[in-house]
Amino acid sequence: MRNYCVFFLVFLLIGCENEPNNKGLKEPEVPNVNGNSYGNIMNDGFVSNQENLLIYMKYNDSKMPLFSHNDIMIKQEDGKNEVKLTSKSFGDINVMKEWIYYTVMPISDIPMLYRVKLDGTAKERLVKGAEYVQVKNDGIYYYDTIKNGIYKMNLDGTNTVQIYSPKQEVTMNFFVDREQIYFYKPIDEFGAEGNLYKMSQNGENIKKVNDEVSYSQIISDADEKYLYYIDVDEHLYKIDKQTGKEIKITDQKVSSVIGDEHWIYYSNPGNHYYLYKMKKNGEQNQLLIDQEVSDLNVIDNRIYYKIEGNEDVFQVKTDGTENRLFSKHK
Repeated sequence: MRNYCVFFLVFLLIGCENEPNNKGLKEPEVPNVNGNSYGNIMNDGFVSNQENLLIYMKYNDSKMPLFSHNDIMIKQEDGKNEVKLTSKSFGDINVMKEWIYYTVMPISDIPMLYRVKLDGTAKERLVKGAEYVQVKNDGIYYYDTIKNGIYKMNLDGTNTVQIYSPKQEVTMNFFVDREQIYFYKPIDEFGAEGNLYKMSQNGENIKKVNDEVSYSQIISDADEKYLYYIDVDEHLYKIDKQTGKEIKITDQKVSSVIGDEHWIYYSNPGNHYYLYKMKKNGEQNQLLIDQEVSDLNVIDNRIYYKIEGNEDVFQVKTDGTENRLFSKHK
């Protein structure tokens, strides 16, 4: 038998990508249908989960590109058995079955999509130039910044198919629903104005969702009935996915919007970017945390966030209680 005593000590001190110690972390019996929520992905996608496991980024506070390598960690929801899986993560964390999908941003500034198993093995690069990555049980959807279009491929990275390519070379975000893909289509080469469109998941039957041309209708989140977006004045709107009817939710300025079944969580530009929540009709606006927050992710009944200028990740329950440190930066 090989002697692992020294190796294990080194692993505890500096971590190891090749042989992580995942004893006690079991593969989920019920895999996800979606690798992460769309709202989380639009807010960097730095936390995801599957069954009783949390998968998240541990940030490095270095401002130098060569040294700002963020780790992907995994632990049980009760905080036990924290393990480093891999490093150099940029975000877009999706978890599907035994695989974790994530992007890496090299010095070339072109995002690359990787995947690694829940036990830290079998790390591999899938594609270069992937943004807005959404992993579903039927495949991986992403925007290819090199080929300029929405693409889909199998969960193992094979059989890449182009779904849609815009005429203008602008990066656009999109939301993959059960049967439709919703996306923002600019009407000029700068992408400043445009409409929201929908199409079938094979790229056919392209139709406008709304007729009114708006400035930068970037989809921030979505639910069963509505798409949510922030206009140029930082006001929050929702659009009925079937009728195209637009509704202004609030005159309150919002940032880093993300929602769950009943509430919308956001940082408030009008009040020092403090963390707030309100009902999806704009009512019951409530202050949760009186600190300048950024990069919100929501998992179940907890909000994960960073404080501006700090690379630590904190968590708070969606009712504003149990606010505490979740992950200390490297």
